[in-house]
Amino acid sequence: MKIAFTGTHVTGKTTLLKDYEKYFEQKSERKYSFGYISGIARSIIQRGFPLNKDGNIYSYVNYINDQLEAEKTINSYDIFISDRTLLSPLAYATANHGLPRPFIPDYFIKMMENIWLMEKERYDLYVYFPIEFPMGSPDNIHPSDEEYRQLIDATIVKLLNKFEVKYVTITGNRNERLKMLIDILGI
Repeated sequence: MKIAFTGTHVTGKTTLLKDYEKYFEQKSERKYSFGYISGIARSIIQRGFPLNKDGNIYSYVNYINDQLEAEKTINSYDIFISDRTLLSPLAYATANHGLPRPFIPDYFIKMMENIWLMEKERYDLYVYFPIEFPMGSPDNIHPSDEEYRQLIDATIVKLLNKFEVKYVTITGNRNERLKMLIDILGI
């Protein structure tokens, strides 16, 4: 099964991926292979390309390239999870379109949408993470603006619904989320 995690920043996507990886490694009888993608956005920011409110065309081109490059191995695994997909940069670019920030042309956002629509076919299911807890201490990766986080969340849900993407919502504490994911995977 190929799973795509989605949700705005600081909603627990990477944490759940790490928890599942630990669970999978501890299973004594592994009948399935497991692969994942994590850290694409962090890598882009660390290379000096801004994301979030300051994302620009170069940032998004790098994101698209890195994500698609990482997905080349998706069919090599029985279970594959990406803690973000190209829905993320699309949602940020779409939400940012009305903000005073680096200009992203409409045609570029439309191209991002078309690329995501092709990419989404690689995944069997999207798992949506709603905002359930505060962001915590500011860092150099995540914006600390709660209103902005709400905007990104609403944009993700709008895009999922607009394109009738099959998704489930995952909620609760870490243990509850892990149990939900295990139940979804049936493993």
